[in-house]
Amino acid sequence: MLSNVSTASKPASKSWKKPAGRGTSQRGGDRGDPALAEKDRALGISIYFEYYGLHTEAIKVSDLNGLSAIHVAGTKGKGGTCSFIDAILKEYRIQTSEPAKVGLYTSPHIKQVRERIRINSEPISEELFADYFFNSWDKIAPEDEVDPHCKLGYFGFLTLMSFDVFLGEKVTIAIYETGVGGEYDTTNIIPQPIATGITSLGIDHERTLRVPIERRLSYFTHRTEAGAEARAGIEEIAWHKGGIFKSGCPAFSVCQDPQAARILIERAKERGALLSFISPSSDILDVNFIPSIYANNAALAVALVESFIELNLVMKVDSARHRDIQLLGLRSARLSGRCQWLRKEPYNWFIDGAHTKDSLAVAAQWYANVTKGLADYVVPHVLIFNHQSQRDGDALLKGLSTCLQDHRLTIDHAVFCPDILNREGAGRADFVNSNVDPAAISSLSVQYRYAKLWEDLNPTCSVGVAHTIEEAVAVAKTFGNPRMQTLVTGSFHLVGGVLVTVEAE
Repeated sequence: MLSNVSTASKPASKSWKKPAGRGTSQRGGDRGDPALAEKDRALGISIYFEYYGLHTEAIKVSDLNGLSAIHVAGTKGKGGTCSFIDAILKEYRIQTSEPAKVGLYTSPHIKQVRERIRINSEPISEELFADYFFNSWDKIAPEDEVDPHCKLGYFGFLTLMSFDVFLGEKVTIAIYETGVGGEYDTTNIIPQPIATGITSLGIDHERTLRVPIERRLSYFTHRTEAGAEARAGIEEIAWHKGGIFKSGCPAFSVCQDPQAARILIERAKERGALLSFISPSSDILDVNFIPSIYANNAALAVALVESFIELNLVMKVDSARHRDIQLLGLRSARLSGRCQWLRKEPYNWFIDGAHTKDSLAVAAQWYANVTKGLADYVVPHVLIFNHQSQRDGDALLKGLSTCLQDHRLTIDHAVFCPDILNREGAGRADFVNSNVDPAAISSLSVQYRYAKLWEDLNPTCSVGVAHTIEEAVAVAKTFGNPRMQTLVTGSFHLVGGVLVTVEAE
């Protein structure tokens, strides 16, 4: 373990007051700037907490310290790291009865929105979700009292609701995964978590995660132009992720690119946090994670759990047993929709939500390795893919094709579909994505573009477009002889829809 000891100076405290004059006269035409919009959302959740304190007897920001939170940010693996933490604490609960209640807040959900807010590894019940939903809804400030640019969105409201749930249900510890970034993320309002962690950093959300010009610091080695179309580099992304560090709070990170590591070290110094870079020990590597990159997330999870154990005198376990419990927890972890092999004879579904270039490379490597030698006769390889967001889907698809070819794996049939469960409109509200253009979905314009691109990249592959996820699954089955192996990757909405469809059979 490599440690970088930061200065002990305490950073300037944040102001939770509603900023004066934040109307269009101040920033005017910049409202289309995703980076400014992200900052506004963070201010939005603090404004609602201010409203709580001034107008009700509800929770205050300082109450969140009672959650004993572990806060995790990163580009890749933060959801998996949080799941590893939850699995380890579950094993402690089985063997020692402590911690009695563990809260887990992650995103996105795979099949249902209640997955985002869990207690003791289980999504909260429909009844509890409904109770806390309306409880939180009734508390938020009237629209005319909040700057319109600081209104909470979907993620922000669910974050607010999770605080209500975990405080109301008196959890012993809460695990929080950031949404986008860190500095201005709506989860980054907990004054003093017990530990913070950074997973692997890469390029994603480049338009959102630029550092505002007024916050740009001397240790940046490059300068990014302002404007809505400007994109962040790895240094700026690291700056945002390091925004979750808190004074006096232990901070951990997996080993990073040198540029990213340097920024994290500087951010820790600014915040008065003690940052340690960790790598997997031999016993964690012996767990034989598939894919092996999960070992880094597992090592980070163990370090964060140990920070909690050091502060929790109730968990009295012989030192020799701690490691055994931790390794048992890691082995028991199950990550739905992430490198998941679902067997439904005679079909094999290999499902991995991946929405960055690096994540798709991991998905391709995992699929190639796990299917190698799976059958003693020729089995067709099928791809189901979609990615309907602001990210560059064409570049992601090209990267996926290249990675599969690098692993000498040929996709025989490819199907592209939107994130729509079925034609009858019977899909649950859990799968509604308000961040995409309805016209593009109905016209299948993105899917036809993907189909043409894939055909150009893979001339021997048969390519098709399906109107719904159910149709894509049905088409994939027709390629069985009678068996087939299907890689489902890209959008988490797609992954969730395929799981719902296949598991219902």
